Amino acid sequence: MGQPDNGLQPYTNRSLLGLRIMTLLVFVAGLVCYLVFPTLRAQLYSGVTLLLRGDLLGLRTWTAQFGLWAPLASLFLMIVQAIVAPIPAVLITGVNSLLFGPFLGGLLSIVSATIAAAVCFLLARSLGEPFVSRLVSPTILQRTNAFMARHGTAAVLIARLIPVVPFDPISYAAGLTEMRLSAFCWATLVGQIPAGMTYSYLSQEIYRPGHFLVQGIGAFLGLLILGWTVRHIVLRRRIVSYQTRHRQEQPLSSSADGRSDPQT
Repeated sequence: MGQPDNGLQPYTNRSLLGLRIMTLLVFVAGLVCYLVFPTLRAQLYSGVTLLLRGDLLGLRTWTAQFGLWAPLASLFLMIVQAIVAPIPAVLITGVNSLLFGPFLGGLLSIVSATIAAAVCFLLARSLGEPFVSRLVSPTILQRTNAFMARHGTAAVLIARLIPVVPFDPISYAAGLTEMRLSAFCWATLVGQIPAGMTYSYLSQEIYRPGHFLVQGIGAFLGLLILGWTVRHIVLRRRIVSYQTRHRQEQPLSSSADGRSDPQT
């Protein structure tokens, strides 16, 4: 009988080598474009500077200048913030909301954040723990590994739902496991929907500080309750599953012991 699909699969040395080569090629191509095109270099530098400053309105103006290419500019910012932690992704969610409206902006933020998380996942898988340890402190990485060990593959989904769980360390830690990229992306995408849409609609109140504060507190508490509820359900199901397997194994163990007893 085959093993259940738990979202994990071993990856071979050949596939890991291929992933590392692909990562190197992408890095070299990006570096060449950055060095060859001075206008592109200036634009990227400006965007990253605004991102590091946390300048929401400045980022809105910077992204809007790209016109039809604005979603790609937003994706670039999302990837940068994911790699250069701990810049909050909610900042770019606010930019998307102000530019594209709460619904389309929310969808763009969810998809962009999923792609950015996949980039972190692939970087961790291709470059390994030495690379991850340069971006994530040992304490946070240790807590993240413990969190994933306790919750299994559902850790990614739970982490996306609970607003107090750091986002990017989960992506890096998952890349160090044998989790499939497809399982990781689906859990990330689904888990981000509540927070992504909530923050996008909340960003519409940025010009009304009083409303923004009250609704922000309510949204945070609501997301926290949702995340912990899902976490409780997942843990409960794992406990019930473990107890069921344990009860099923006991009769088999008892009968095997009985058959192995010597005759008196």
